[in-house]
Amino acid sequence: MTPALTDHLLALEKDAYKKATRHEFLEKVGKHTIAPQHLRAWIEQDRGYTSGYTRMMGLMMSRLALFNDVRDYGDNDPNYSEQHAQRTMKLLSFAVSNVFRECQMFTDLLSRPAYRALPAAPLQPWTLRYVDFHQKVARTAGYDLGEALVLLWAMERVFLDAWRHAKAVQAEHWSPEARSTHDGNEEQASHHDTIGELIDNWTIDEFDEFVAECAALVNHLDTSDPRRLQSLEAVYRETLALEVKFWDMAFESVQDQ
Repeated sequence: MTPALTDHLLALEKDAYKKATRHEFLEKVGKHTIAPQHLRAWIEQDRGYTSGYTRMMGLMMSRLALFNDVRDYGDNDPNYSEQHAQRTMKLLSFAVSNVFRECQMFTDLLSRPAYRALPAAPLQPWTLRYVDFHQKVARTAGYDLGEALVLLWAMERVFLDAWRHAKAVQAEHWSPEARSTHDGNEEQASHHDTIGELIDNWTIDEFDEFVAECAALVNHLDTSDPRRLQSLEAVYRETLALEVKFWDMAFESVQDQ
């Protein structure tokens, strides 16, 4: 029996996947030992990354034919159906709404006492490269949006597993009692509260359900052509490499105090 496409992809590059979901950044976040300047640096880059994410969603939505009679003449997707196209649009609409909420969240977090006095950092080269990758894949994906859907699923699946790992580390190394020791220090208290909120944001059931729906759309793709499968695999591999670099950037421009 042929494995689901998502299972096939997850079986590739296991070391890279582990690096992307067990990164030093996540360990420090889970232990609440990440320095405020490093967390701020990461939040700034993730806020910048959302600009590429929203543009990618826009490109995907603009290419999606919701009805059979508006499909492009060259559309050769063998699995097309109006029901499936509308299911995809529903997912993309949710993604846009959610990332807008996160943009607002990031702005709020950066205004907190732990971070507002720290120097702002420009978008790093790897962030810009990731943003460019989003748009390139969304523009060049097949009519079924396969490459773009693989990118979306891979990004979100990595984030889910990464923050689940941080949550597991937090459960082992952090407690409400430890948090209470910082009640008299506004900056430290806001830093630890922010860590907890970030972990909660990407481990809630709603996010898990969203990732599962992304996987369902990926597993609907036609991979009977070996060349198409190779294209999807290439997007997955590049996504993992960029995810590792994205965590790295939290440490590249600042140093621990």
